Amino acid sequence: MNDMNASKPPTAARRLLEEAARLGIDHIFTNLGSDHPAFIEAFADIDAAGGDMPRIVICPHEMTALSAAHGYAMRTRRPQMVLVHVDVGTQNLGSSIHNAARGRVPAVIVAGLSPVSVSGERTGARTEFIHYTQDSTRQHEIVAQYMKWFYELRAAEMTDQVLLRAVQIASEGPQGPVYLTGAREVWEEPAGAPQQALAHWQPPCPAGLPAEGVQQLAQALRQARKPLVITTYLGRQPVAATLLAELSTRQGFAVCEVNPQYLNFPGDHPHHVGYRRNTLVDEADLILLLDVDVPWIVARTAPQAGARLFHIDCDVLKRSMGFWHFPAEARWEVDSLQALKQLLAATDAVDAQALAERQRWIADARQRCELPPLPPAPDDGINPRQLAQAVARLVNERTVIAYEAPTATEHVLHALRMRRPGSYYANGGSGLGWSINAAIGLKLADPQAEVITLVGDGSYLFGVPGSAYWVGDTYGAPQLTVVLNNRGWHAPKVSSLLVHPKGTAQQRDRYWITSTRGQRLADIAAAAGGALALRVERASELDAALAQALETVRAGRSAVVEVMMPPISGQVLGAAGD
Repeated sequence: MNDMNASKPPTAARRLLEEAARLGIDHIFTNLGSDHPAFIEAFADIDAAGGDMPRIVICPHEMTALSAAHGYAMRTRRPQMVLVHVDVGTQNLGSSIHNAARGRVPAVIVAGLSPVSVSGERTGARTEFIHYTQDSTRQHEIVAQYMKWFYELRAAEMTDQVLLRAVQIASEGPQGPVYLTGAREVWEEPAGAPQQALAHWQPPCPAGLPAEGVQQLAQALRQARKPLVITTYLGRQPVAATLLAELSTRQGFAVCEVNPQYLNFPGDHPHHVGYRRNTLVDEADLILLLDVDVPWIVARTAPQAGARLFHIDCDVLKRSMGFWHFPAEARWEVDSLQALKQLLAATDAVDAQALAERQRWIADARQRCELPPLPPAPDDGINPRQLAQAVARLVNERTVIAYEAPTATEHVLHALRMRRPGSYYANGGSGLGWSINAAIGLKLADPQAEVITLVGDGSYLFGVPGSAYWVGDTYGAPQLTVVLNNRGWHAPKVSSLLVHPKGTAQQRDRYWITSTRGQRLADIAAAAGGALALRVERASELDAALAQALETVRAGRSAVVEVMMPPISGQVLGAAGD
């Protein structure tokens, strides 16, 4: 370390970086701006001194930054840091903020504020015209409703305590993002040495069911004839998926995964009744909602009269949602892993006759609920289930799936039937563009994983692929991306037909969602990140293309296989009249 660095007192920015490393934050995903001179100088000082700080991952777009942090946190359960540029960088986070909040994924988002001083009185004072135009009066309100906590750092000496509190709140269940701001002058101020013992800043210990709740639920399980568990994000703790399988084997209850964010239950378990929302809701005499937001659609089905309903969840009342209600005679806001351990300890296997009856009901239900095959695409074409079957042939013990093709979910998951806890991840929100960026975080969190991203063409474009593949190439995080290209945005068409099944749009095939002009989406990744770009139009070519792509990824280079499927509409955007 040179004498100049030795004599410089550590600034608030440097203290934040060093405290982040001490807290186990491994990466800072960032797009730097004019509010970050203190951070850039701190990067250089720590690097020159050979000190500890998180790895800096530069992201050309903030969608990449937070979504990559999202993927990393899903894999590790630990928040990462996202450093963005005042109000504009905060706004550029866009729907990734919604995704982290709805997915209950921890992240520490740090943004600068425009400097306050104007005459050079303090280090970091205004030096550029944008320090006037970016001086918003309520910057935190851009994201406030999605944050578990937000705060402005006003005194440099509080840096370590404020970061400790931010991580503590982000990590507490239900987990979620927090937002920390500070003016440019504050980040430049001397901060002093950290004084806090990390052991004194741990989040609360996860709670389990009360004794009477264990007894009530265990008794209800014993008495049920057709018990059903519905879950979405239990598998955020992979061991919980294993315990649910053990309890189901012992008790003989059916399990339905609706819109799963994780692998919650082994796909090959004989009690797995699939991924279709509303399944068996009107037949079950006991329904246990287990870490799930929307177990069924009220307008389509309802539990039978007399059915017993219970709800165990880390977020049982969904306080951040406007209106939300599903019936339950008892609700427990507890850690589901702890609850499953308690139920396993409190229950014995049901008697052989009752178990056989339950298993017959489940076997019959599996046949009745079996998804009908999709009609084959003409001329050796490819449909989503065929594609998923081909991907399933690549799956091994190192495979990790990042999934984001919303309208094909049931068919793809039915074909994949992933079995290993921790092998499947999907977006918990509705901000599309998550997957190709989350895959970066999944790979950085587990370098031995083979990350396969399954993504619709719309979601691929929304994910800013020029940014995603640039980052993946720069930081050694290759992925095999399979684009399900049906030439448009299928979800708006589905929504339109649910409301107007025989409307004018349906009759005239006009949805304003489709382009069939031959755009080559995989080439974006090739241009921005050096990825192998392949396009497949025939089912007979699919296996060979996927095998080539996987070998490319194993060699350290991303690959994008654009799989062409029948277009969802005959309308061509930009054509005469459209």
